[in-house]
Amino acid sequence: MSWIVAGGGARNLTFVADAAGTSRTRHRRGGRRAWAGRADAIEAQAFGFLAARGLKGLPLSYPATTGVPFPMTGGVIARP
Repeated sequence: MSWIVAGGGARNLTFVADAAGTSRTRHRRGGRRAWAGRADAIEAQAFGFLAARGLKGLPLSYPATTGVPFPMTGGVIARP
C-alpha cells in the first residue's frame, strides 16, 4: 500500500516523518504525480467537494472509509 501526502500536511515534515515511521507504507508528495497537479490545490478541492455534498445533505463519511456506524453528513449549515 502507498499513500500520497497533499495540502498543508505535505509541508509538515514532523507529520510526514511520523506517519512514514508508523505506517510501514510508501509515501510521496502529491505534486510529484502527473495527475495531482498542484499538491496544495488537492486539499482545497477536497473541502470544496465535501462542502457541495454537505449543502445537498449527502453523506460525507462512510463505514468502509472512516468506520462510522452508518453514512453520515457533516453536521448542520449555519446560514446568516
